[in-house]
Amino acid sequence: MDEGSVLGDCLKRLGWSPDKLAREINRVRPNSISPKAPYGWLKGSTPRGSLPQIVASILSHHLRETITAEALWPAKATAPGADGWLQQPWSQGGTWEGLGAFTAGPLRPGLGVSPPLSGQGLIGPAVDWLTTPDEPVAGRPSGEAISPQAIDVLADRVAQLRRLDDAQGGPLVLDWITQDLNWAAHLARNGTYDPAIGQRLHSVLAELAQLAGWLACDLGRNALGQRYLLFGLRAAHTANNRALGANIVSCLSYQATWRSAHDEALRLIKIARQGVGGAPGGAVHALLATRQARAHAQLGHLDDCARTLDEAAALVESAADSSTPSWAYWVTPAVLAADAGRAWLELGRPEVAERHLLRGLQLFGDEQPRNRLLHTMSLAEARLRRHDLDGAAEATRQALDLRSYLDSGRARQRLAGLRDEFEHSDSPLAHDVTDEIGAVLAA
Repeated sequence: MDEGSVLGDCLKRLGWSPDKLAREINRVRPNSISPKAPYGWLKGSTPRGSLPQIVASILSHHLRETITAEALWPAKATAPGADGWLQQPWSQGGTWEGLGAFTAGPLRPGLGVSPPLSGQGLIGPAVDWLTTPDEPVAGRPSGEAISPQAIDVLADRVAQLRRLDDAQGGPLVLDWITQDLNWAAHLARNGTYDPAIGQRLHSVLAELAQLAGWLACDLGRNALGQRYLLFGLRAAHTANNRALGANIVSCLSYQATWRSAHDEALRLIKIARQGVGGAPGGAVHALLATRQARAHAQLGHLDDCARTLDEAAALVESAADSSTPSWAYWVTPAVLAADAGRAWLELGRPEVAERHLLRGLQLFGDEQPRNRLLHTMSLAEARLRRHDLDGAAEATRQALDLRSYLDSGRARQRLAGLRDEFEHSDSPLAHDVTDEIGAVLAA
């Protein structure tokens, strides 16, 4: 064995033979290498494809420290493209490899990313999340100690950033989130912590990645948003946080609906509901049911949509504050009522949609201004489809009063669609509203 190499040193510390390493690799990815392949690596050859990252992940997991593919095979070991980390095993080491892509690798801020993944390209990771058994989180024995108080601060920061996204959103908040994600990643890879702290730390990583992914998608940066969400799904799996993982899969489903990948969106949300775990009921289950209803609506499944909307309404009424995760604070009767309105609008039932949208907007009060902007535009659409031009103009102008939240790519797209609908009318009022929308979009 070449004890002068990083690989040889790692095997020596573990007391492993090259054959043992081959068995571990084939356990993670069956029949991927011959039993003697690691002997060649110790003599200087380089494994193919994504095997360098898989080897690094296995060694990191068993040594309880970060071993990178680049350290094992300098300048030779990167998997093709920016998405090599997506091929990593669903393990703590695989999660750490994903961290590298966002903090020091091809997905770090300022660099481009691969094109958006197709709906089918998202289903594979979701199935992996669903079917890969949870493993205990490993602590790290070396580095600066991370206290429970430090995790409390990180968790508080996540809550603050969520509230800031509610109030402001936009690129500034996304940059802020990614900075905190980088800091949490540094702690995960370099700090000392016991398994309990490690579990909390990986949950924080998952929350930050979910928030970054959601905001990136909302800004129209879909490819980057998908990668953040997929990394968050891995971190949630490492933390054994099934509810958070299910939320992330539901975000992938929702994002698929925005891209008109409706069949894939329905498959994803069904995976999320299958894997959520825990007792049925409460805000998380209500959120998932609502998103399934939206997927059914996009496909024209009226009966299935109505059934899952009824499920969501019953589930949120049964929610107890003590059982709701902190990240689900925004899942309220207002959100569910307004989302039901959007679903009925997509089903071609504007009169039912208007009733639900009005109730949701009333329940919102002054909260969640970006949601109010989106749902007020939906109300305008519903009224246009009912040929209530005056009511549609009123709702549109109410939406324009919330124009400061138009950093949202979704909001701008929906406003542009609303302008197109007004342009179908020869009414002077419709022309006025069209001009007002155009001025806001051009600003």
